[in-house]
Amino acid sequence: MWNSMRSVKLSLVCTRLVIMLVAISAAVVAMPAGRSVLLLAFGRADTYDFAVEPLILGLYYVCCVPAVAALLLLDRLLSNIMRGKVFTEGNVKALRIISWCCFAEAFILAAAALYFAPILFAVAVVTAFFGLILRVVKNVIEAAVALKAENDFTI
Repeated sequence: MWNSMRSVKLSLVCTRLVIMLVAISAAVVAMPAGRSVLLLAFGRADTYDFAVEPLILGLYYVCCVPAVAALLLLDRLLSNIMRGKVFTEGNVKALRIISWCCFAEAFILAAAALYFAPILFAVAVVTAFFGLILRVVKNVIEAAVALKAENDFTI
C-alpha cells in the first residue's frame, strides 16, 4: 500500500536522478556534439552566428548553478523528512534558500529573454511563481516550528 514514506522515498530518488541528469548534461554540453544540440534548442542553429555560442554556453552553465544548489538542498530536505525531522530550523533554511534559487533562476532567464527567445520570459515567470509558492510554504513551516518549540516548553 502506498503511504507518505514511500512518497518521500520516490521524491528522493527522483531528485537524485535529476541531479545526475544535470551533471551528465553539463558534461555532454561540454563536448562539440552536445553544444550543437544545445544550440538547436535555442533555435539559432540555422542562422547561427558563432559569436553567440559562448553566450549560450555561459547561460546554460550559469543556470545550472542555482538549479544544482536547489536540488542539493531539496535532497537534504527530503532526507531530513525521512529521518522524521520535519519541523526544524534547518528545513526552514533549506526552503528559504531553494526559493531564492528559484528567484535567481527567474532573474537569469528573464535577462536571457531580452536577447534570446522570448519564451524564456514565460519560463522565468513560472520559475518566479515556484519561488513565491516556496516562500509561502517556508512561512507555514516556520510558523509550525515556532508552535512546536512553544509546545515543547509547555509542561
